[in-house]
Amino acid sequence: AVLVSVILGSLIGLGLARLHSRARAGADTLLLLPMVTPEIVVGLSLLLFFLQLFDAHGSIGQLQIAHITFCISYVAIVVRARAAGMDPNLEEAARDLGASAVGAFRFVTLPLLTPAIAAGAMLAFALSFDDYVITTFNAGVGSSTLPLYIYGKIKFGVTPEINAISTIIVAITAIAILLAWRFGRR
Repeated sequence: AVLVSVILGSLIGLGLARLHSRARAGADTLLLLPMVTPEIVVGLSLLLFFLQLFDAHGSIGQLQIAHITFCISYVAIVVRARAAGMDPNLEEAARDLGASAVGAFRFVTLPLLTPAIAAGAMLAFALSFDDYVITTFNAGVGSSTLPLYIYGKIKFGVTPEINAISTIIVAITAIAILLAWRFGRR
């Protein structure tokens, strides 16, 4: 879900940063809608959408599409903010120096957008990993996520298995923060 959200959200964010028309206001509204709508409404809406259109009753594919749907907005907002602050003359200069459109994008635009894309990916991962409400509505038999698994196990008491999972999550988070701090100082 994160990979697809990052790809689509980055393209949408870059496109919206370069779009200068009246359609931008409508696109901005549609982009912000999943962010301001309560999760329970989004979860129920996606469930009804999948039921009406595909007669789906919860699958891993349905769960992935649901997570992609609400993560795209976060990635697009971050990438759009970075792309809007970029100097358009840099890409134009690369084209003047003989780079193709693809080359200018690959060697100029993409490296400048990389921090925003990485930030959007981390945000999408954190939101998707932590989501409980939307997952509850759209998960079916055999399509459980870690938050659903933990919630199902904790109903019967905190077991050593839950403690171990929590310790691993905290350790991975601490290592990621330490690495970000260490490499961010350079």
